[in-house]
Amino acid sequence: MRHRPTVLTSLALAAALTLSACSGGESEPEPSGSAEETASAEATPAGTELPTVEGGFGEDPTIAFPGGGAPADLQVEVLQSGDGAEVGADDYVIANYKGQVWDVEEPFDSSFDRGAPAGFSLNGVIQGWKQGLAGTREGDRVLLSIPSDLGYGDDGRPPSIPGGSTLVFVVDIVDTIAPDTSGDADATPVEPAPDLPVNVEGDLGSPATVSVEDGAPEPTEPSLTVIATGTGEPVPETPGTTLVVQLAENLWDNSNPNSTWETTGVNADLRIGMGGLFDKLIGVPVGSRVVLQQPGAEATDTAEATPAIAGVVDIVAVVPAPPGS
Repeated sequence: MRHRPTVLTSLALAAALTLSACSGGESEPEPSGSAEETASAEATPAGTELPTVEGGFGEDPTIAFPGGGAPADLQVEVLQSGDGAEVGADDYVIANYKGQVWDVEEPFDSSFDRGAPAGFSLNGVIQGWKQGLAGTREGDRVLLSIPSDLGYGDDGRPPSIPGGSTLVFVVDIVDTIAPDTSGDADATPVEPAPDLPVNVEGDLGSPATVSVEDGAPEPTEPSLTVIATGTGEPVPETPGTTLVVQLAENLWDNSNPNSTWETTGVNADLRIGMGGLFDKLIGVPVGSRVVLQQPGAEATDTAEATPAIAGVVDIVAVVPAPPGS
């Protein structure tokens, strides 16, 4: 269940273009309805059988189909209840899952096979996921039966998903992150405060902005400075680890402030191990707030000039890379 990449801010784009720090992935089909159209799933109609599932939360599930026709509407069954945070309709969700076409034994996708959960925004997946997972909880194991109009429609997703397919997923909700989530409110400020040519405004655990002091010389090297240390695990050095962050930025002349807190919400388009600026976050605890400085670059025959940029980043979460990725 690949997700559409969200829009990177210019700091992340600068890092991607100059230092290869970006993530990719195939695009997900456009959701078949707006956020306002998300509705509660239908209760299972009398006489309609859903597949049975063997295995508990965190275990690779075995899905057995009942032998009858697929339900016409979206069906959601919580197989195992968790007690964590409720999933919001616009959240970024970290989950393990297995997906099969109705009455097809082999899965077309499985994070269990890859050995690590996946992360995705509910605004970037098929409507059956957005509608079906909103309102579930962290720790839930959820069975979804998704009709084709809330999945991949008449076109399907060849070769593994024919047009008109009903899809069945078992989803384990590992974590859910609201779009406005920040780093730790109880992160420990670095003392004494580092001497930086930028000013960061905003309380820990809340949105932040960044501006450059008048007359400050532009950076000549990319740098990262921790200004508050979070309480989470350190960002691992494993290539392919995805960072979930909030990021505010400004051009060095303070002419173009931008912020994921105000636009997309939490951003998850940054990966460790690409040799870029954000690799400097390796070893920094989740929940930390850091300042990034990115030098500008002169124009070349193949690229336009890029300005120097200052940024402040809250590390919200990490999505582990599959083993051997």
